[in-house]
Amino acid sequence: MLRKFSKKLCLFLSPLIVLIIGYLITDPFKIIRTYEAYPDNFAKSLNRDRISTQIFLNNNQQFKYKSFIFGSSRSSVFYAREWGKHINDTNPYHFDASCETISGVATKLKYIEEKGNKIENVLFVFDRSLFNYEQDTLGSVFVQDYRVSGLDWWKYHTIFVNTYFSKGFFIAFYDNLITGNFRNYMRQFLEFRKINYTPVVNDFIFTSYIEQIKKDSVGYYNQPDFFYTRSKEKNLPLPAIKAYQLKYLAMIKKSLKKNNTKFKIVLGPTYDQHYFNQQDLQTLIKYFGKENIYDFSGINEYTENIANYYEIYHYKPSVANDIMNKIYATK
Repeated sequence: MLRKFSKKLCLFLSPLIVLIIGYLITDPFKIIRTYEAYPDNFAKSLNRDRISTQIFLNNNQQFKYKSFIFGSSRSSVFYAREWGKHINDTNPYHFDASCETISGVATKLKYIEEKGNKIENVLFVFDRSLFNYEQDTLGSVFVQDYRVSGLDWWKYHTIFVNTYFSKGFFIAFYDNLITGNFRNYMRQFLEFRKINYTPVVNDFIFTSYIEQIKKDSVGYYNQPDFFYTRSKEKNLPLPAIKAYQLKYLAMIKKSLKKNNTKFKIVLGPTYDQHYFNQQDLQTLIKYFGKENIYDFSGINEYTENIANYYEIYHYKPSVANDIMNKIYATK
């Protein structure tokens, strides 16, 4: 009787067992094992914070990074080696994360110090979104690497396992893995835009956008799904910096002071043309000094021209290069 029950139980559980084995073998989120490089085809399942942390660990012993760019994916267009020309460093490191938060930036600086690096130069690329949420509330794509955040490793991995089993992710993943096809229903889980990662410095490049614009720029910028019509009204949002986040600003200030770091904070030109709240700006000035903050938010020469954007979330490297030329020419 017991043997018969065991067979039925095994039969009942066999799909789950197969899926667990598949998870361990395929490592769909690239977090079980360490990797020297990551696929160029960027999936919505991959966590940029994990990639940035792992590439840092892979290369830090050799390059002993001393210059860092921090920010969300909007910082990606501040290419590390272009920035390096302004600070005389051939291998700065781009330590960004998708939907980065101010706590993420603070803990990354602390982590770098713990690894024994001297932090000589920093470029912060900020906007109000860094203060809007915390990564550990946003799921597997955005949760910060547990090695940096201090989150229990099992809690970290549980977040990814939950994603694997929820909303049919594994169906889309294995359908694509086995057939090589990309079907419309997969868009919720997988994204086949081509994004190239650069070795050593950890930039990533929006290759698909670049290719599409080159092929048909007129058609590209007439996509209503990519670009909405903005109001001519001056948009002054409410304060974003919260009281509990002041401790992270203090952590960042402490790290910069301890290392005698040369740094600049760029408040980026977001497509929505929202101005950086003046109360928030005064808070940043209090912690970091007016001379170190460069505000490019709101309606200006960059945000007025939609050709400066890949879509409503990311501006182009040409904008970042012009900003760097301006802020490093300032005496």
